[in-house]
Formats: sequence, C-alpha cells, structure tokens
Amino acid sequence: MDKAWNKETESDKICERIKRNFTNRWRTRYWVSVVYYEPEHGYNLFFNIQPRNTYSRSVSIARLADCEYSELLDIITKVRQTYRFTLNYLNFTDDQVREMRRKFR
Repeated sequence: MDKAWNKETESDKICERIKRNFTNRWRTRYWVSVVYYEPEHGYNLFFNIQPRNTYSRSVSIARLADCEYSELLDIITKVRQTYRFTLNYLNFTDDQVREMRRKFR
C-alpha cells in the first residue's frame, strides 16, 4: 500500500505548520501531542496552545496513516532539531513512552 506522505518531506511540513501557529506570546504554554491511533496503525500530531487563565487550543499538524514506530521517531527527531517544545504521548505502551522520553530530552 502506498503511503499518502513522505518521511523526508513530512517533518518539513510539520515544522511549517508549527511556525504558522506559533506566536511566542508572553505567559502562553505550547506543547506537541503525539497520539497513536490503532485502527489506522498511524499517528496524529497536535500543536497545543494555552494562554494563561484560558482554555487550551489544539491544532492538528499531521496525520500519519500506516506509519511504523521507527519512522515516527525519525520524523520527531527532525522536528525536534527545529523546535524544542514539550512532547506529550498518548495511547503508547509504557516501553515506547520510556524510549521516547530518553531519546527526546
């Protein structure tokens, strides 16, 4: 099955989408959520923005269907070289979370 995305260019697209939404405002918290979605065997990435004393806003920045775990690590590594936001992992096994936390300090 052909993939709808390319590993080499996907990290550049993710960085461009983060750049479009990142405003670097005072007293605002920013983080990236990486979510495993089992039915598609893929991952979704969200850029979260929370100004102080307000609700958080979540913006979808990538949807990686039929993505292997090793490919996800490569993509996050390239994005992490540009942006050092906190990463939040959802629906991963404990071993995978531990591995990603060690790798992306």
